[in-house]
Amino acid sequence: MSRRVIVFAVLLALPTAAWAQRGGGRTQSDRRTELFDKDAQPKGPSLRVRDVEDQNPLKLLIDKRKDLNLSEAQVAAFKDADSKLRDVNAPLFRTVDSLVHEMRPPLASPSDEDRSRIGNARMSLMGTLGSVWANDDSAAKEAVATLAAEQQTKANALLEKQKDDRQKMVQDKLRDR
Repeated sequence: MSRRVIVFAVLLALPTAAWAQRGGGRTQSDRRTELFDKDAQPKGPSLRVRDVEDQNPLKLLIDKRKDLNLSEAQVAAFKDADSKLRDVNAPLFRTVDSLVHEMRPPLASPSDEDRSRIGNARMSLMGTLGSVWANDDSAAKEAVATLAAEQQTKANALLEKQKDDRQKMVQDKLRDR
């Protein structure tokens, strides 16, 4: 019986000893000081075209087809409308991509000209995003109009939440990091 107790105690002590030898579970990256965490140079916006594409309302409705009780014909119609919407928004997505790159600050400290360029790119980006969202909202409105009353109520609630989420997402991703 005492031999079992000893083996059990050793088995309990081994992981603790190994953990202590590694420095208490802390890695070198955990030991960073404030100096390492501070970055003197902002990296600019983290918005990507993919972030904007993911806010496609037709994609949301297709993904929520079970919650909305969509028929196969309705899903097929939404997929067709989604394809057309992507074609319409494709040039706008290319513009979003180039404007986000334009908004990145230079490696050296930004001059007044750089700040002006970044501000102009930001205003253009917001206008372009407004066009994308207008296209999205128009396509969503047409799609929802084809649904039954109960489906429309659920779809409109989902789309309203998505609108709120996309605004928050864009604001967050456009902050200088």
